[in-house]
Amino acid sequence: MTIIDSHNHVGTIKKAHQSGADLVCKLDKAGVEKAVMFPFVEGDFSNEPIRDAHKEFPDRLIPYCAVNPWNDNAVDEVRRCVETYSFKGLKLHPTIGGYHLSDPKLCDPLFAVCEEYDIPIVVHGASDLYNCPPEFALMAERFPNVTLIMAHMGFFWSVDQAIRFAIQYPNLYLETSRAPIFEIQTAVREAGADKVIWGTDSPFVDYTFEFQKMSGATGDTDAYNKIVGGNIARILKL
Repeated sequence: MTIIDSHNHVGTIKKAHQSGADLVCKLDKAGVEKAVMFPFVEGDFSNEPIRDAHKEFPDRLIPYCAVNPWNDNAVDEVRRCVETYSFKGLKLHPTIGGYHLSDPKLCDPLFAVCEEYDIPIVVHGASDLYNCPPEFALMAERFPNVTLIMAHMGFFWSVDQAIRFAIQYPNLYLETSRAPIFEIQTAVREAGADKVIWGTDSPFVDYTFEFQKMSGATGDTDAYNKIVGGNIARILKL
């Protein structure tokens, strides 16, 4: 079973930096084989650092692009990243971008292109207004063939709601980055291990701790293996 971290940022912003080599070093230290990566999305951002890191570590790092739906070229950028560089997914951050995830004019075209390419969408999913769990429910229902991953699983105030929607919608998954272990245990127990995906949100965390804490997510070995790699591997067809 391959251990895969499903949430990492690579690039440089004013308050943070992480290169592909930095991330691989963290993987090696923690005993993790692979990691999904996408850009920091604060301010003006580019998918080129993700392209470059993947070229350097093609067997360790899995590239997702990120776009701001307000940009006229957002759909074209997803197409470019998938067709030219074989990117495997899309990252959205409605709170930083200033849009509702369920906005039909802004986000439906992005969901449609991801459905076309059969790639997942991971979205910042804390309890913020623009990307609270009901926003995910609307999109999961509108695009049942798109795999939608809720990063942070509704933490802090909306975890229970996130779990209920993950149970209701087969294409909606809960990703654990920044969530405490009690909430993760609850998600595994109520929604099932098939619906929970491990992520760290590096470089904003103690990487090794974020991996080690997952040993408390479940006492079942098969369930644990799904959470820390099996589920995202299945989604990405690795």
